[in-house]
Amino acid sequence: MPSNEAIRHILKNSMGITTCIWYKNGLFMSMLDDENKWGPPFLLSDNATGDYSALLDSGDNICTCFVDYAGRLLYLTACEEKKEPMVLLESRISGTAPYNICLVEADGFCHVFYTVSHNRKQLLTYQRIEHGGYSMPEVEGIIIREGKNYAVCTDDSAIHLFFVTDVQNVSLLVHRKICDGKASKPVTTPFPYSASLRLQAVHAQGGPLYVLASPDDGQDVSVLFKFDPILNKFSKGLQVYTQASGQGTDSLLLINNQPFVVRSLKSAFNLARVKVDCSAVAEEIRVDLTGRDIPLKCKFQSNHKEDRLFKCDLTPMLFGNGLRFPFDIKTLSQQKPEKADEGKDALNERIKELESRIIFLENTLREMLRP
Repeated sequence: MPSNEAIRHILKNSMGITTCIWYKNGLFMSMLDDENKWGPPFLLSDNATGDYSALLDSGDNICTCFVDYAGRLLYLTACEEKKEPMVLLESRISGTAPYNICLVEADGFCHVFYTVSHNRKQLLTYQRIEHGGYSMPEVEGIIIREGKNYAVCTDDSAIHLFFVTDVQNVSLLVHRKICDGKASKPVTTPFPYSASLRLQAVHAQGGPLYVLASPDDGQDVSVLFKFDPILNKFSKGLQVYTQASGQGTDSLLLINNQPFVVRSLKSAFNLARVKVDCSAVAEEIRVDLTGRDIPLKCKFQSNHKEDRLFKCDLTPMLFGNGLRFPFDIKTLSQQKPEKADEGKDALNERIKELESRIIFLENTLREMLRP
């Protein structure tokens, strides 16, 4: 069962044009008009299954990646006249079709991640798509058997990959960085929580990465980690919600570089504003639902200037007759951003780490220039 099933992709380009891509017995696309009403649906593929991903790249191009009924992994550029999809992977072994598809952009290229079952293991696999071609599949890690998914986020040039694995029956949260098609060595931290928690990740501009592990139904704790890409170090997990917080699904948001965790309940939303150093929950806000709109889980991507301060992995959206957020993003973004209280020890640790990297680069250059 794909972990991204029933998730809609909302794509807003630099001109403010909003597109929705969703699956219902086929992959469809529709545009939001000036009156906040959805236009007629347009069929992208009637051969697609519910396991798909969509991407709005930096050039406002829309592309999708999905698994078809034959178990093949296909890549399709949605706005081109020629709609012949590219076959990225075709497995001839029954039960080894890719699933949990995730499409991201980094360094000017599209990258696709997915999971493949092989020898009772869930292999986290990666391919790079470039200029009408693609790289061969590469395995980046093994996801623990009970694990539902993984999380991917990007900065301007690199991809950050998070997943849960186990080593000698000890669960670990793993980070790997992929740059220029090469993956770094894994960095791990203990993960003493249920392996079935869903992972989400968001990258703060010029800062850390936040990783949320949360249940699908609110029947477990939600834990937020911070990862420092300079020190290659996880923070201790912060418990944001518990079972007593009510049944619902959680979303990880970043508004003006401030992390929020939203729990969608039946008649309200709880917004937990977390300190930027991930040490505590700074504030909790409750937003009551009005009307009959049902919140749906969405992947929201935007190139529009008004959304520069907003990043998310999954977020609840209200469709109704149009589309809107259930909470006021502008009001939340106007809050004064909190600065991390970085003590002398943490600062000295960063300086030592940078000094050691400079020494390593100097030694490498000397070896290269040695006659």
